[in-house]
Amino acid sequence: MENLYLEVSNVATSYKNFSMKNVNFSLKSGQIMGLIGHSGSGKSTLVKTLVGLKKLDKGQINFYIDNIPAVLNNYLGYSPQENSLFPYLTLKENIIAFGKLKGLSKSYINERMNLLLKKLKLDYAQNKKIVELSGGMAKRADLIITLLDDPKVIILDEPFAGLDFSLIKFIWNTIGSLAGEGKIIIVSSHFLPDIQKHCTTLGFVYGGNLYDTKQLIYIMKQKKLFSLEDLFERI
Repeated sequence: MENLYLEVSNVATSYKNFSMKNVNFSLKSGQIMGLIGHSGSGKSTLVKTLVGLKKLDKGQINFYIDNIPAVLNNYLGYSPQENSLFPYLTLKENIIAFGKLKGLSKSYINERMNLLLKKLKLDYAQNKKIVELSGGMAKRADLIITLLDDPKVIILDEPFAGLDFSLIKFIWNTIGSLAGEGKIIIVSSHFLPDIQKHCTTLGFVYGGNLYDTKQLIYIMKQKKLFSLEDLFERI
């Protein structure tokens, strides 16, 4: 198994009326980072910066494979909040189209498609148009596209929105399986109990800053709080 290492150092990014500053964290193979914070706190801004959709004002994002520097975007899988698939193409047609956009060979696309359709239990729906899929099926379909080129770093922005309990559990099991393969995973979510249960580390976005697990524990001790829910209610 490869040793992966993602290092975010002194990153700052801004819009006209909002900025994030001095973001620092690091992740290694098999770690799952839960990114939490109130709506509008900057979680999506940070996610967009990590995936290259938002320009850095300063700082660095470095990625290493077996201690050798690598270009993160070449190994990155990203699932945005909103479904990104072509609504009037079938799931199979979407997989083929996105595979070609990613520069994958026909044989590799077919191999990964068959594997992921079974893994995410959508093989029976491959000939259905995306508009014909339920919300949960569409989210799993989007996850297939995210995983199509077997990325080493996976970033999921609010992957559980609108899903029922069984599907949320299924996706967490999938995330756990991917972490077991040595992937680095970042999950942005409002589902605090699940984040605490499944993630190996936390990143709390507040006031344009990112607080890591140790800083969170310190803040909660200072404020005599006993859960993340208490913290969210008090700030």
